[in-house]
Amino acid sequence: MKNKIDITLRIADVALSLTVKPEEEQLLREAAKGINDAWSSWRSRFADKTPAEVLAMVTLLFAKSYLSLRAQAERAEEVLDRLEATIDSLLLDPAADAGKENGR
Repeated sequence: MKNKIDITLRIADVALSLTVKPEEEQLLREAAKGINDAWSSWRSRFADKTPAEVLAMVTLLFAKSYLSLRAQAERAEEVLDRLEATIDSLLLDPAADAGKENGR
């Protein structure tokens, strides 16, 4: 069985031939669709800009979204780490928690 497949994606006015894992294909096609949707919208909205400028703007849009989601994931991980530490302390030393409840 072949571990990789060949696909062609069109991003803006550029055809990209790629060799990818089969499980990556759908995600890459969805990414290309999102880029092309933004590209089309922004090309008509910013008709005075060159294609390279519009593509740079679309790239910035996607990079901003990626960084925002990464920051959210990091904050969620921090909250989960604190929650895990609290649960561990309750499970490992329940007497300490009972002391807190009794005002000790």
